[in-house]
Amino acid sequence: MKPGSTGWAAGFMIVTIALAACGETPPSDQAAPGWTSSTRTEPAVPESERYGGTLVVAGRGDPVSMNSLVSTDFESEQHQVHVLFVTLVSNDADYEPQPYLAASWEFDADTSEVVFRLRHDLEWHDGTPVTSRDVAFTFDRLKNPAVPFPNPSYFDYWDAAEVIDPVTIRFFLRPHANALYGWTRTAIMPEHILGDVPPEDLESHSFGTMSPVGNGPFRFVERVPGDRWVFEANPGFPKELGGRPYVDRLVYRQIPDEFALAAALRTGEVDLVIDASPSMLDQVRDDAEVISTSYSAPEYAFIAWNSRRTEFTDPLVRRALTMAIDRETLVQVVLGGNGTVAPGPVGPWHWAYDSAWAPLPYSSVDAAALLDQAGWTDSDGDGTRDRDGEPFRFELLATPRRDWAAIQTLVQASLGEIGVEVEPVVREQGALIPLVIGADRRFDAVIIGWARDVPLNDIDLWACDQVGQPFQFTSYCNPDLDAVLDAIPLEADRTRLRSLIGRYHELVVADQPYTFLYYVDRVDLARARVYGTDMDSRGDWVNVVRWWVHDDDGESR
Repeated sequence: MKPGSTGWAAGFMIVTIALAACGETPPSDQAAPGWTSSTRTEPAVPESERYGGTLVVAGRGDPVSMNSLVSTDFESEQHQVHVLFVTLVSNDADYEPQPYLAASWEFDADTSEVVFRLRHDLEWHDGTPVTSRDVAFTFDRLKNPAVPFPNPSYFDYWDAAEVIDPVTIRFFLRPHANALYGWTRTAIMPEHILGDVPPEDLESHSFGTMSPVGNGPFRFVERVPGDRWVFEANPGFPKELGGRPYVDRLVYRQIPDEFALAAALRTGEVDLVIDASPSMLDQVRDDAEVISTSYSAPEYAFIAWNSRRTEFTDPLVRRALTMAIDRETLVQVVLGGNGTVAPGPVGPWHWAYDSAWAPLPYSSVDAAALLDQAGWTDSDGDGTRDRDGEPFRFELLATPRRDWAAIQTLVQASLGEIGVEVEPVVREQGALIPLVIGADRRFDAVIIGWARDVPLNDIDLWACDQVGQPFQFTSYCNPDLDAVLDAIPLEADRTRLRSLIGRYHELVVADQPYTFLYYVDRVDLARARVYGTDMDSRGDWVNVVRWWVHDDDGESR
């Protein structure tokens, strides 16, 4: 998966569900948004009259590069795969592969080869035809160790490519589940522009930052670094792929200050805000001209327990700590109600999610009983539990964010009620990362968030042979879980895969190497003149070609 702007390394992303630097979170009785849902009835405007105008979108992040081979942030990826370029294959809302650049494909009997047949009618925005050579070039570069491709695990089982003719390409691979998923998240790059660029120079090449040439529904116009990206509709984009976008011009602006962002939305300077924070929602709550759209984002926040510490070796203890934390209150305080308590690592964005999965109940009484059972009691009556003369106290580490600080405060209070002392510790990200993923794992517990991919491949998080590797920082080991994790990436049958994922959930929840806190509902805000902003877990920009603007007088700006 693509890391975000605060990511640690390719393969995972630390989620950015931060609150504003200033302002208060709305109290829980005001958590539900007070504005109109974007599921409102659209005006009866003929499709021919939906074309035109400029749509200004804003967010806190700035896309770093339009080069899919080297960019690492989510904002860049969204612009690549939905705005400027096409991918070989797309996903529908159920994550079933759909034709895109590839008009069709066919696997051989044992799924060790696949042949893609491309469309004939796609061109790069400079007029050059898109061919199988572009696909082969993209594959060659993303597999090249000199290229810092952010998602190499997508193509771990893909071995080689063979160009058959300008619109036909064969790949050789090893059978595995979700084989096409990587191609839905990787924009095809132009061989005729980048083919002569040394692989080690792709990251610094101006193509991605100042002069990208795409093949998608929008064409690049200009970029002002740190301020805006500007695109215009591609009138020649094939009708079967969505056709010409409704809006003539699409502007993305970076406005990191949330008060300025809210003000720009209220005044109409901005039409649509991507990923609004809870504090921003409160600022525009009473504005009748602001419409909300929300969806379950593939993100969760958690506390990771370092199993090398004596206190956290026993799963009974970890279970007790989870049950002592009022996670529903966290959803209200931290997310303003825009989320749900997480029962485990697989959330409602995933097709295998089971609505019958329930979070461990919040009960300080039951939590205390579990700690008693594990031998942690208050033997000397000082209010702090101890075992073998050692008091139960630990440091809870986090980066300096308001949401993490709120979690630290609530966890400290909740665990204090059952006799466990918590010391909140804050470190800048650059200082925190070595403490957590360094070889000696110099932390007790840490608050983190992951953004997830739909194809589950969590071996790096939990496998016993990954202990000591960067993302297996809990040092938790369960051979039964290892067997399940090894099977998941290779299982192509959905029924059997659903069963494996259910077993994965069951084992992790039983042992609680993480305390799963909450899943995030991502909220976007739009002016009432904006229609068609149907987002889902594939991303905010998934339906950008169908966004359109309509004022009361029927005119587009």
